[in-house]
Amino acid sequence: MKNYDFAVIGLGKFGFYLAKALSEQGQRVLCIERQQTLVEAIAPFVSDAVVGNAGSRDVLDSLDLKQTDKIIVAVGNLTQSILITLYLKEMDVNYILAKANDEDHATLLSLVGADEVIIPERNSAAKVAQSLVMPNVADFLPMLPDYCIAEVEPPSSLIGDTLQEIDLRKKHRVYVIGVKSKASGKITLMPRAEYRIEKDSILFLIGRKEDVQKFSGLN
Repeated sequence: MKNYDFAVIGLGKFGFYLAKALSEQGQRVLCIERQQTLVEAIAPFVSDAVVGNAGSRDVLDSLDLKQTDKIIVAVGNLTQSILITLYLKEMDVNYILAKANDEDHATLLSLVGADEVIIPERNSAAKVAQSLVMPNVADFLPMLPDYCIAEVEPPSSLIGDTLQEIDLRKKHRVYVIGVKSKASGKITLMPRAEYRIEKDSILFLIGRKEDVQKFSGLN
């Protein structure tokens, strides 16, 4: 089986558009869906698309997903999504992101092993709220399609160093616009050069997508 950056299981509206968007950003995407018509619809946009019931452990085993960087469980059915997430966890895959319908569904997915759970409607509402409160940000970002803002865990080699010492702008062409402590949740915006990177830090970076992606791959 080929190696993929992402595997998207389930091609409802969320799964379909997510797979297409990932592929448009140059990612190698595998799609798995029970309905052949949906597989045929997504096939022109992604690396591979297969017809299969991911609720079957045998089907998942046959796809050899251990080499895939991240797997998105985008199945809407509660029972099926929990079962698939459980199977993937038992298979010891790298990373599972699961779509939930509501908070209870999200809790169950976390309990059976999802590394990250999202509720698309809630996340979308939060983004709309931010655009209403901060309209200048929403207007500014679309003008720079090659750039992004991302949350990245710093490589272990940088722990204990100051921002001045690591000089990400010069060495990696990305800018640190904020630092968040995972322990306290405190966010420091526009940290000074003497700010020292701690073990539980999350860096908020801005830069070209390719540069941010390269830096995030240093871990």
